[in-house]
Amino acid sequence: MTSGHKVPSFPFAITCLLLIIGLIAGGIMFFKLQLALLMMSGWVVCAIMGKFLGYTYEDLEAGAFELIQKAMGACIILVCVGALIGAWISAGTVPVMIYAGLKIISPSIFLVTSLIVCSLTSIFTGTSWGTIGTVGVALMGIGAGLGFDPGMTAATIICGSFFGDKMSPLSDTTNMAAAVTGTPLFRHIRHMWFTITPAYVVTFIIYLFIGFKQTPEAMAPDQINTILNGLSQHFNLGVGAVLPMLLVLVMLLKRCSPILSIIAGALCGVVVAVLCNGIEVTAAFNSMWGGFKGDFADAPMLAKLLNRGGVTSMLNIMCLVVLACGLGGMLRRMGVIDVALEPLARWANSGFKLVLSTLIVGYGTLMLTAAIYFSIVMTGTLMAPVFRRQGFRTENCSRVVEDASTLGGPLVPWANNALFPMATLGVAYLDYIPYVYLLFLTPCFSLLYGLFNITMTRLTPEEMEADRKEREALQNA
Repeated sequence: MTSGHKVPSFPFAITCLLLIIGLIAGGIMFFKLQLALLMMSGWVVCAIMGKFLGYTYEDLEAGAFELIQKAMGACIILVCVGALIGAWISAGTVPVMIYAGLKIISPSIFLVTSLIVCSLTSIFTGTSWGTIGTVGVALMGIGAGLGFDPGMTAATIICGSFFGDKMSPLSDTTNMAAAVTGTPLFRHIRHMWFTITPAYVVTFIIYLFIGFKQTPEAMAPDQINTILNGLSQHFNLGVGAVLPMLLVLVMLLKRCSPILSIIAGALCGVVVAVLCNGIEVTAAFNSMWGGFKGDFADAPMLAKLLNRGGVTSMLNIMCLVVLACGLGGMLRRMGVIDVALEPLARWANSGFKLVLSTLIVGYGTLMLTAAIYFSIVMTGTLMAPVFRRQGFRTENCSRVVEDASTLGGPLVPWANNALFPMATLGVAYLDYIPYVYLLFLTPCFSLLYGLFNITMTRLTPEEMEADRKEREALQNA
């Protein structure tokens, strides 16, 4: 530690964290303030607390910029993903995926079909709320017509929608979890497949078993037909619409840069929108910036799902990532995070304890603030250094962060991710909560993997040494 810089005591470190958590949680819960602005206000708290340790604002700013710099790759991907969404909707790529999913609905396997349709829709749109508010509403009508319990139908919609939200590279929560833990986006997504796949398979089997025991009564396809007709009227759903997606998949399989792959896919979407959907060049190209804006007067549900995307739609999440990383960088520069987590780091000396600790922090912050973004940011910021210190790669941390914060939203009845599906689907919390098997099973598999050291990737000795030197440099700065 350089002259004039003090090592924070444990009570000081905890006080500093509680002040920031109290500021953010209180602002969200009591005044409904914007999370990004509260994060920015946290910089002032750090500057004041840093004075007691001998840090100038310039010292803390340097720490903030150091962590922000590491998040710039994630921010660029967010920009590209926003452009991709707007272009792909214009090209009909996203609509053709939704159309194909809805066409496979069969009364005899309604529950698993609902799960799959919502999963695909959420993956290809990157939004759980958009899926619930459009396809989900239609599926609730079909489920009622078939005689299924509304809570059970809602559970399949919720599980599928949040599965897609967690696994989609277009999702803001997926990008944020990767960014705050310092994990490359597609490595983060690949690592999540290990735990969520068995949970999804078990959930699928349970819904299949329940569905076959259900006696169909009457089909109510009007809402689905409205969506299908609307998609076919407004978009050319031919082979051309699939080309942008195939281009991105091929480039990623050839290990091209994710950023270049996404940009290429977006530009291909613009070309398809012009040639196949007859959209003007200016409108198609500008959809990458401002998103797709279609006239769906005959199908208002489509407007909720498809009038979105564009770089501008990602500005809020980008701002949040930058300010959150800056706040985390200041806390790291002061040594607050290391000191506050020292007891936890000593206790969490195994994969199982690390996973359990991360789940506790994730669910705890979610219950405290009812805000999924805050839970992701705080849990990732606090726990990623502990994983690295114990020799584990950060993708282990980012995976569990999503298990708790993204999938945990519908499990907390006062959280927005529970209130929204309850209001939109017209079900009570106790109606759907017994049937959301995926949300319960995924963290259980994470714990099992931690206990038996399955897929818990580790740092190399060289990487661990580099991480140790980085911590020492921060302490001596």
